[in-house]
Parts: sequence; structure tokens; C-alpha cells
Amino acid sequence: MMINFKDFISGLNHALTENPSAQVTSQASGQTLYLKFNNKDILTNASYAGPVDPWLGSMCSIIIGKTMSEISKLSWKNWDQAFEHDQTFWDIKMEKAEEFFFAPLELLKAAIDSYREREHLYKEPEALICRCFGVRENDVLDYIRSTDDPTPEGLAMASKAGMGCRSCVPQLTKWLSVKMPKNLAHFFKEKSRAHWLLEIDYMLSCFPEAADWKMEVKSFQGTQVSITFDKDVSQAEEEQVSVRLQDFLAAGLDSDLSFFLIRARQRSNA
Repeated sequence: MMINFKDFISGLNHALTENPSAQVTSQASGQTLYLKFNNKDILTNASYAGPVDPWLGSMCSIIIGKTMSEISKLSWKNWDQAFEHDQTFWDIKMEKAEEFFFAPLELLKAAIDSYREREHLYKEPEALICRCFGVRENDVLDYIRSTDDPTPEGLAMASKAGMGCRSCVPQLTKWLSVKMPKNLAHFFKEKSRAHWLLEIDYMLSCFPEAADWKMEVKSFQGTQVSITFDKDVSQAEEEQVSVRLQDFLAAGLDSDLSFFLIRARQRSNA
């Protein structure tokens, strides 16, 4: 039976699965993914709860009937093949591709890990950094703590992070360039600084001027986060945007954090 991508926009597969083999909830999106396998590790049912998401719904349909090995190799090609003649899919993919692809796959990887008993039953899974090789936040933190000069190349040798599709390489490069202490100060309010950096980086990407001003997170010391920008603007405009940036990020993340906007050229010439 042919399924149209519009069906997922309407909420196809948005339902509870009775007696799932594994289920994982994303605290960020509020969505729960349910997977049900048979005794041969073939997925017989998949669904989700929470906000309606066509990408998560379509993923459920795509993976049903597949083996564990096939699910682990899920990629863009599966969507392209499944909706090859569906114009709605292609239109939305062109407009919003970057918004959806990683979150559903992270949820799927966490659910599979839970099914394989790789995650503690009552522990929230660490953030997945490299989905190709299952590298999580703690793996990266362990590497950072164990070397005086962390680099993406060194991390790749230690964990293979970034050696698959390479979509995580820009994030890893930016993350590892931030100088972070290797002790308990690595944490702010019971979350690792690496976790905060990922959240800050995402929120920064949502700020209206971020792309045009080429804003980047450069340091996180104490409660102060430094963000550089590279755009010729007046002092008055810089001050106005700096105030709005502080209000935007503090409201979305934590009011105790302070965000400072710094001209990239000034910083490099210092």
C-alpha cells in the first residue's frame, strides 16, 4: 500500500505501542519512540508519542520489517527511495532538511541501545555526538580529559568519531576548540559543560543575526560565555544586538549565564 508523506504530516504512526521492546523519551522534544522486535530481532512495530513529527513518523514506517543491522545503517537514501515519487517529501526536504534528520536518528539510536541493554534502565542516555559509530558525550569528555591537546583527529583515532558520514565534524571541531578544565568545574548546575555547549550552540543558531554576523561560541568560563562575530557594524548596533542576544540566550538556557559578544578581529589581534 502506497503511503503519502502527507499522511505523516497528519500524524501517521503517532500512537502508543503496547508492550514495546524498547522506548526512549527525548527531554528536548518531549517525544517518545516505541520499538517492538520479534524473537529474531526484526522490528514488527514502531510508533511515537508527543508532538506530531512527519520525520519521526516516516522513520517508523521505513524501519518496520527491518533487521537490527539494517536499522543501524539507516540514512537519507532510505527516505529518498521510499518517497521517490512524492513531491511533498522533496519540497519539505529542500526547505527543512537540517531541522529533522539528526533528532529522530538520535532517538532511534538511543532506543536500540536500550533494547541491547547498553544503557542503564533508569538513566537518561548521554547525548549522541556521532551517530555513525555511536559516540556519546561521555566518550568525548573522556578523551578531552585524557589529553593536553584535544583535536578532532585525536578523537577520531580514540573513538572513530567523525570518520563516517562526517556530518558531525564541524561541531566536533568547534567543541574541541573550546578550552575547558578537566575537573569538576567541567560541570555547571549538574550538567557537563560539553552538554551546555551543545545547547548554547543550538540556541545561538536560532538567534536572528547569528548566521549573518558569523557568530561562534569561543569560550565558557565560570558563568560567562564568550561569543565572537565577524561583521562590520557600528558600536551602537553591536551594543543593541549584544543586549538582545543576552536576553534571548539567558531566557532559553539559564538566567545565571552571561553572554558576551566580541568582535572576532579584535580578539585575533589582541
